[in-house]
Amino acid sequence: MTAPELSALQRRLNIAESRPGEDWLVLVENVPEWPEGARPPAEAPHAAHAGAPFSYEASQGHPRLTEALVKREHEVSASRLADESHILVTAGGMHAIGLLLRDLAGQGYRKAVHATPVFCGVRDSMRAAGIRNKALPLTGTSDDLALLRSECTEPTVVYVNLPHNPTGEVLRPGYLDVLATLAERPDVHVVYDAVYDSFDFGPDRCPTPVDLAVSEPGLTIVNSVSKNYGRPGDRIGWIVAAEENIRRLVPRLEWEAVSINGRAQLDAVAAISRGNTELVEAVRAGRAAYLTHSRGLAAAGPLPLGGTQLWLDLGVEDIERFADFALERHHLVLTTSANYAPVLPGRIRFPTGIPAQRMRRGLTAIHQALEDWKTNDGKGTGDHGDSR
Repeated sequence: MTAPELSALQRRLNIAESRPGEDWLVLVENVPEWPEGARPPAEAPHAAHAGAPFSYEASQGHPRLTEALVKREHEVSASRLADESHILVTAGGMHAIGLLLRDLAGQGYRKAVHATPVFCGVRDSMRAAGIRNKALPLTGTSDDLALLRSECTEPTVVYVNLPHNPTGEVLRPGYLDVLATLAERPDVHVVYDAVYDSFDFGPDRCPTPVDLAVSEPGLTIVNSVSKNYGRPGDRIGWIVAAEENIRRLVPRLEWEAVSINGRAQLDAVAAISRGNTELVEAVRAGRAAYLTHSRGLAAAGPLPLGGTQLWLDLGVEDIERFADFALERHHLVLTTSANYAPVLPGRIRFPTGIPAQRMRRGLTAIHQALEDWKTNDGKGTGDHGDSR
């Protein structure tokens, strides 16, 4: 088997990192940034932290963290049923997804369906688990049920990510019936990815269906502190599921990883207990800043209802060539649709969880790069443009 190649995104980041003396404008991250002065301080060491490196935590998760997560789901997801028996702590959201897919493959699932597009890491996790994937033109409405039923002709994983990365589509109340209907089928398992569930700005916000997950074995929720609490370095995620599913997953986590880092779990307790109001408001402010500063950008359009990024169509036929052009001439590092599957032409992911000043600078730089691209017909790679 040949080694996988670096992603286009990582390749561009490596180029920027190899030239530290130059002024790069990096617009790749979809983890929101805490506003200046609101970022929580590093957690002060205490007795539990001091002892964490010298012992294994419980494989299901530190009791203080599972308790904090239950409280969180009661408050954020309006759960009335979740308790500690429904929670499993993981090493981030992607670990949760991979762990769950490997478990489902062990039960005989060999097919997965998902919306278009999907983060390539999720697609690759499906394939690594021995599950073939298929992208579907899902709409997030009740109309999806007929299509999904027609696709589920064998044991099938239905992967749902809401708010969606990267389009920002959110869960709508009418979609709960679709999820419940699918989860009732013995040959279907719904994997519901809720890693952006703090960032639903719709007028009729529908909470993550935690109570459906804990009462229906055919639906499992994955979540993470990376996006929802702006702490990707902790590598702490969690699974919410029916008790019987958690009992089956804990031994798998134990033999794969033994347990999750105890210090990081205790830091996550403090972060979740503190809350993320300032972070959510920073994303809301970023969305407003985009509307203010995007005038004149051809890609500008209505904001999605959720998420921490925008899925912009720059109207460029070869978006990879354009991203390389913008990198060299304008010192812009962009996330293109190569980060998703299937690859859609002309698209970039633009963050909304960044300060307004960088938002304005980024939009100006993209506009200038597009004008430069048109002037040079995508051929110029000489002197760097001055978008800084």
